[in-house]
Amino acid sequence: MKSLKSSLLVAFFGVGLLMQMGCKKADKGKDDLVEKAGMIPGMGDAGGTLGGTMFQLPAGIKLVGSISGQEDGPSASDCVYDGQGMFVTVKMTLQREDSTGGPTVVEFPAGLVITTASEGFQHGLLVEREIVTIPPAVPGPGGGPSKCNVTLMLSCLNASKKPSDATAKYTFGPVTNAALIKNFISLLANKKIRYSQFPPQDTDWSINQERLQEALWHITDGNGLTTRDLEHISNLPDK
Repeated sequence: MKSLKSSLLVAFFGVGLLMQMGCKKADKGKDDLVEKAGMIPGMGDAGGTLGGTMFQLPAGIKLVGSISGQEDGPSASDCVYDGQGMFVTVKMTLQREDSTGGPTVVEFPAGLVITTASEGFQHGLLVEREIVTIPPAVPGPGGGPSKCNVTLMLSCLNASKKPSDATAKYTFGPVTNAALIKNFISLLANKKIRYSQFPPQDTDWSINQERLQEALWHITDGNGLTTRDLEHISNLPDK
């Protein structure tokens, strides 16, 4: 009987040890999947490729030329000059050649990353979606394609790199799937942060953007949002 009891104790101990090891392995795997500030691929100084679904223009709309840095400020020729950032401002021309049907709506979604194609420059993040409406082309003599000049003001995803200038070239990147960035965007969803929602040269907008950019860098290049960051976000004007 004593021998049987000893055998059972050894067996139970062995099963318990295996279960403990299994739990540790499972926990380790779970921890490995948790996204960490300062280590998001393609952001900050982290290597790797930006994650997410690549952005594509709708059918019938094409990009004319390239996306480049914008330093000229607003213009009467802009269909859109708007956004939520100060460090990456890009301009592009969209064109529609079809003269039938109604206007085409182009949505630049929140979380879209405009990636730099020039060495040493920052990637830009669109925090709030932007809608552009492009009418049909004008048919017949004297007509032609319908063009729309778009300028997007973006937040910077790489603190150690250069802000945009007229020499910088960009391309459409992914709509990010980074959980920490998506959470940052969600915190701002009901806040007034767009350039067009403030008077021109408004100092409040500039101060707000500086604080938001610092908060974003805490995610991409630091250890995550601070208590002060969350206070600043909470104190932003509501829509």
